[in-house]
Amino acid sequence: VLLPTSIVADAPNLQQKTIKVGLIGRALAIFRVGNVILYDDDDPRTRDQAAESKLVATLLRYIETPQYLRKLLFPRERDLRYAGLLPPLRTPHHPLGDERMKLGDYREAVVIRTEKHGSILEIGLREKGITDERLKVGQRLTVRLGERLGKDRVAVTRAAREQVDEYWGYEVSSAKSLADALKDSKADYIVGTSRYGKNLYEAVRGIESSNPMRVAVAFGGPYAGLFEICERQGVDAKELFDVVINAIPHQGTATVRTEEALIATLGLLNSLLWGK
Repeated sequence: VLLPTSIVADAPNLQQKTIKVGLIGRALAIFRVGNVILYDDDDPRTRDQAAESKLVATLLRYIETPQYLRKLLFPRERDLRYAGLLPPLRTPHHPLGDERMKLGDYREAVVIRTEKHGSILEIGLREKGITDERLKVGQRLTVRLGERLGKDRVAVTRAAREQVDEYWGYEVSSAKSLADALKDSKADYIVGTSRYGKNLYEAVRGIESSNPMRVAVAFGGPYAGLFEICERQGVDAKELFDVVINAIPHQGTATVRTEEALIATLGLLNSLLWGK
């Protein structure tokens, strides 16, 4: 999913911006989004594009991080002042206290100490994880639980996210423009969203016939849609997107907020393309 850095520019204060990003994080997780790219959309109403991008990225990363790792990965800062308002994701990699504790289970971990013969990891259990790899302190990684090594240690091995057969959260990155974000997405089918786009049902056949492995869905901002952003950045929307869709035809409001369009669009794509 590609989102503009101006996505919270219409929220009047940090509290409201935090609540909005919480809704976005939930939507990303509900529909199993693997990557979200924040692109600079050069909106003149955004006073500090870099600061807004950092805020949204920080909050999205925070909400995606399991609770037991947050204090290790996020120092106290202004952007997280209202982090308590963010809703829990309850994705598989956010286990409750009695979940994912058995041999072979996967968990997220952070390296807390490196020793001569390996590293000690925080894994959110009574025991600490131990591996014979010498890893960088503060590094986050996915691990698989091995044998218990006494009352306070459990052997772990590093695992790639692709090894986990469940949804394992999203990654956040940034790009300097919409075109750069689409290039970074490495998608083999690119969907734009606009009130001036095609009816989604008409576009589904084209999406299905291409049999894409990786789909990117791009959204406009609170003050400018994708076509206006493309014009502002000197690119042709027809060259950027395989299709531009309107997931909310005959909308009953003058505008549809980006977070609302996100939920509506991903919900329909999920049902029509991947819910069969």
